[in-house]
Amino acid sequence: MTLDLDANKKDDKLLITTIQQEYKILAEYKMIESEKISGIYVIPSYSNSLQWFGVFFGRQGLYADSVFRFSILLPDRFPDDKGLPTVIFQQGVLHPHVCPYTHSLDVSHAFPEWRCGEDHLWQLLKYMQAIFSDPVDSTRGIEMDKLKNSEAAELLMTNKEEFAARVQENIKESKEHIYDTPPTEDPHYIVFEKFQPDLHGPVLERIKAGRSKQMDTSSQQANGGHATGLSWVKEGEFKPLSVE
Repeated sequence: MTLDLDANKKDDKLLITTIQQEYKILAEYKMIESEKISGIYVIPSYSNSLQWFGVFFGRQGLYADSVFRFSILLPDRFPDDKGLPTVIFQQGVLHPHVCPYTHSLDVSHAFPEWRCGEDHLWQLLKYMQAIFSDPVDSTRGIEMDKLKNSEAAELLMTNKEEFAARVQENIKESKEHIYDTPPTEDPHYIVFEKFQPDLHGPVLERIKAGRSKQMDTSSQQANGGHATGLSWVKEGEFKPLSVE
């Protein structure tokens, strides 16, 4: 009987720990949503919250117009573990901080260890955004042999045109596989569909109309007019994103 009670207590403790971890991971995802990080989209796997699917869209610089898929693997005890999340690109990406063999992104220069409560996944994504926006600046103050791809770093410094050409090859290869069959049946895997005018056209028009309305609203506010639309909090209530 005593053994059964001890086993039940251990099971209950494990369940509580798992639930607490799930809440912490959900909080990380909510923070990412609130930060609205431009050009990076992530979502936890449906079947395993320690695995996340992501897509990076380059918006400027050498990696402009790039579309790179990646995964984030969280340590088993995340975020209480000091171990760092692992970011792995689906294909080769030429960058001083990306290993040419494992396709993993070295985040240790920004996060020597993971500090629970201080370090967050949205900061990691911001770091990714920054090092792709300015790869040269991302290497400043770091010894060449400390970089994951020192050859890429040297090429970037000595022959930027050749570096840019090879990056374009990466981008081209990535886009050629953007519509491939998903490697997993996980419903949260980010899927791209080719544009179909009949199906996607009306949605595109609604998006354009919404942007036009937002611009009109901004103009009204600038001129002192009263604008209607979406508000963060409905008057008299604590209900976010309510319609006025």
